[in-house]
Amino acid sequence: MYMVNETKIKIYKVGSRHSINLPSDFVTDSAFPFEPSEELIARIEGKAVIIEKRKHVKA
Repeated sequence: MYMVNETKIKIYKVGSRHSINLPSDFVTDSAFPFEPSEELIARIEGKAVIIEKRKHVKA
């Protein structure tokens, strides 16, 4: 099995929301860092969108 560390995607508009679909070979790669339903954070840095795990703050 080969690693898929980059893939081509599109952004879709559905009503007032937008979505990105990730190919299954990308998300099933052993290097993919997220689990289904996991809360993530997205931020804009220059011309890139960064998606990362949400840092939980303990009270």
